[in-house]
Amino acid sequence: MTEKHRSVNAAFEGVKQVDLKTLARESDVLFILAPGGAETRQIVNEELLREMKKTSVLVNTSRGSLVDSDALAKALHEGWIWGAGLDVVDGEPEVAGDHPLVKEPR
Repeated sequence: MTEKHRSVNAAFEGVKQVDLKTLARESDVLFILAPGGAETRQIVNEELLREMKKTSVLVNTSRGSLVDSDALAKALHEGWIWGAGLDVVDGEPEVAGDHPLVKEPR
């Protein structure tokens, strides 16, 4: 094993797999990177959003169907999380200007 491989392996020594609720609870920024489909539809829902820190940011660049848009709008409006960065929203391209997430400043 080369020195480079040893240092890469050492960097991942503290990495462990956790369940989604633990990930939500402990993350400052939660990136959603998953395929769409029945298994992942609204994987980010009200229950998961309520687990997140008030200072957390949710980022979704995968599929709009992964996030319950109504629950996210409520979470942002009521301050359960600090903000969201969305490249996609469920229902695109049929998302109107009066959609709650379009109007939400955070």
